[in-house]
Amino acid sequence: MNTLSSISVKSLESQRGVSKSGILLVAVLIGLFFTVGLKVGPLYIDHNLITEICQELVDNGEANNMTVSDLRARVSNSLRINNVTGFNLDDIRMRKENGQAIITIAYERRLPMVANLDIVAVFDTTIQ
Repeated sequence: MNTLSSISVKSLESQRGVSKSGILLVAVLIGLFFTVGLKVGPLYIDHNLITEICQELVDNGEANNMTVSDLRARVSNSLRINNVTGFNLDDIRMRKENGQAIITIAYERRLPMVANLDIVAVFDTTIQ
């Protein structure tokens, strides 16, 4: 019994918690997660806004009577109101099949992350 209690006391003394390098590693991983999240998040928010604008036009039937220029002007106004920059309106294309508008939003966004590393997001959405 005495041997068992001495082993458990010695093992408890050797376990002192997380090392400094362990804390540093966790801090670096959390920092990396937040850095990537804060750079990628707005890309997806902007894309969802553009997609919602076009989806609303298709759902209302307004897109069926619009030209590509009208569509791009409507999207441009909405993007200006929502302070979305860096989007090329030429990336929005529209075609009509059987009187139904089909809008394609296809573009690529590249953001610098660190030194020579970039984050590349490719979006290709078709709305019918």
